[in-house]
Amino acid sequence: MRDFMQELKLNFILTALFCIVCGVVLFVWPDVSARIVCMVLGAILVLMGAVYLVSFFSSPAGSFMKQIHLLLTICFVAIGVWILLKPEFVIRLIPVIVGIIIILHGIYDLQQAVYLCRAKYSFWWLALLFAVLTVAFGGVLIWNPFEAMNIAVKFIGVFLVFDGVSDLWIFSRARRVTKIIRDAVENGMDGSLYGNDDIID
Repeated sequence: MRDFMQELKLNFILTALFCIVCGVVLFVWPDVSARIVCMVLGAILVLMGAVYLVSFFSSPAGSFMKQIHLLLTICFVAIGVWILLKPEFVIRLIPVIVGIIIILHGIYDLQQAVYLCRAKYSFWWLALLFAVLTVAFGGVLIWNPFEAMNIAVKFIGVFLVFDGVSDLWIFSRARRVTKIIRDAVENGMDGSLYGNDDIID
């Protein structure tokens, strides 16, 4: 189990860093071909799906997080494979697709914010703010798609960078709180502030 969680943490961090790097590339070089953008987005989605698949197998049976991870795995992999196989058809839908991806990521971040709140972490509201902004950014791309592809690509780059940075921050806070709770439990204190199913190893 611990090996699974260590692998999950590594994959999560690598995915966030990958989002940041791709976001910077898209912002600096917005004139990159739409096909390349599609291929990159498809690869990101499949990678995210793989991360959540690892999390699905490592989560306790019957837990809420296990169901969420399965849903995210199916969504990310399905959309990612679709983009890789049909890039021409997807080109005009890039802003909407990225918006949906970012909203799904924001929903996962909301769950982590709730965990931090219930664990009495003083800056839980900052995690909540990041999650809400992530969902809002996704909504902007869905309901206000940009006519000029270069502008859309730049905004996608900015949103990917924000998503990656906020994910790293929220994940690091969740791990820190989990360590405090685990240390309290090991020391015989009443540190069970939250269900074991939702603890980030």
